[in-house]
Amino acid sequence: MKFLFKVILLFLIVFNFRVPTFYNSAFVSMILCAIYYLINRGSIPFTSFYQRYNIVILISTVALAFIVLMIAYLHQQEIMSAREKRTWVELMMLAATVFVLPMLVEGKESRAFEEVALLICYAFAIQGIIGLAAFLYPPLGDFLIRIKPESIATADVLANRFRFFNLSGVLLVELTAVFGIAFIVFFWFDLKNNHPYMSGWKKYIIFFFIFFGTMLSGRTGFIGFLMGLGGWIIFSFNRIYLFFRRNITYLIGATALVFFIYFIVLSGRQRQTFSDQLFPFAFEWYYNYRDYGKLEVGSMEATEDHYYYLRDETLLHGHGVDAFGGNFYLYSHSDAGYINVLVFGGIPFLICLIIYQCLYFYRPIAIALKNNSHDDQINTGFFILLFLYIFIVEIKAPAVGYLHAAEVMYLALGSSYIIQHYYIQKEQDELTG
Repeated sequence: MKFLFKVILLFLIVFNFRVPTFYNSAFVSMILCAIYYLINRGSIPFTSFYQRYNIVILISTVALAFIVLMIAYLHQQEIMSAREKRTWVELMMLAATVFVLPMLVEGKESRAFEEVALLICYAFAIQGIIGLAAFLYPPLGDFLIRIKPESIATADVLANRFRFFNLSGVLLVELTAVFGIAFIVFFWFDLKNNHPYMSGWKKYIIFFFIFFGTMLSGRTGFIGFLMGLGGWIIFSFNRIYLFFRRNITYLIGATALVFFIYFIVLSGRQRQTFSDQLFPFAFEWYYNYRDYGKLEVGSMEATEDHYYYLRDETLLHGHGVDAFGGNFYLYSHSDAGYINVLVFGGIPFLICLIIYQCLYFYRPIAIALKNNSHDDQINTGFFILLFLYIFIVEIKAPAVGYLHAAEVMYLALGSSYIIQHYYIQKEQDELTG
C-alpha cells in the first residue's frame, strides 16, 4: 500500500495535470505528502531542500527564469512569455519533487536510486493502463479529452485523438518524449538484481504498458527505447544467452498472451481500431516500407522543414521571442527546439541551457566515476544516455530546460543516487570506525 502511495505521488508530479480547486496535480501531491509527514513523523521534513545538489538545481532554475525574463525585456518583448511561465511551472514541479523525495526513499535509503527508478517505471505503466482503457472504452477517452485545456477539449476535430487518451498535463511530443526516459530507466533497472516488484511476469507487464503508452502518445519515445535497449545490450553482452535461456518461457508466454487477447478477447471493432488507427500511426515507418519501400516517418520529414537559415544577429543575441506559432515577422513557425532557442536568445542562451542541463548530471556522474564499480559503470553509462537523450529530443521540440516532466525525473534520479551514495558511505564508515 505504501509503495502504491509513492507511485501516485510521483505520478501526480511528473504528469502534473489540471485538478479543480488545486490548480494542478503537483500541488495535490505536496498536500498528500504533507499529511503523511504530519501523521507519521509529527513534522514536515525539509532536509532534502538543504542537499547541495537540490539547492543548486532550484537556484539555477530561478536564475534561468530571470535570464528568460531579461532576454524578453531587453528585446522589448512580452516578459511573461510562454517560456517564462513554463520555467516557473518547472520550478514548482522541481520543488514538489524535492519535498516528496524523503517519502519516496523512506526506508530504502540504501537502494534509493533503484527505488525511484522503480517508481518511475510503475508511474508510466499506470499511464499506459489509463491509455489502453480509454482506447478500448471510448466514453473514458471522451472524458479524458473533456478534462483537457479548453483549446483541446472544444476542438471540433482532433487528428489521432487517441494521443489525448491520458491523464497528463504534458501532451503529444512532450509526453512521448518522457516515455522515452521511462524506457531508458526500465532497461537500466533490468540490469540490476531482480526486485520483487520487477521480476517474472511483473517485468513484462510493466514493459507492455510503458510500450503501449508510447504507442498512444507518439513515436519520439521509441528513440528512448532504442537507446535503453542499446545500453542494455552493451552492459549485458556476455549474458544475453543466459538472459534468453532464463526468460524464454516468459517471452513466449507474453507473446502468446498478447496474440490471444488481440485475436480472441477483443471485439472485431476494437481490432479494426487498432489496425486502422493506432498501428499505422505508431509503426508508420513499417507501413511506409511495406507500401512504398521507404523507411521513413512523416514527422521526421516535417522536422526538416522546421529548420532554416538564421541571421547573424539572431545567432548573436536572439530576438526575445520563440519561433513557435510564427508570431515573429522574421521567421516562419518552427517546432524545432534548437531553432526556438536560437531565435529567442541566440547562441548565448543555448549555452546557458546546456550548462543548466549539465547540473542535473555532473554530480551523479562524478560520484559514479569515483566509485568505479561495475554497477557504477552501468550507472555512468545510463546517466550519459539520459543526458544525450534530452538533446536528441530538442531536435524535434523544445526540451532542454523546458520539458519539466523530464527535468523532474532527472532531479529525482540524480538526488536519490546521491542519497544512496552517502547513506552507504556512512554505513561503511560506521562499520570501519
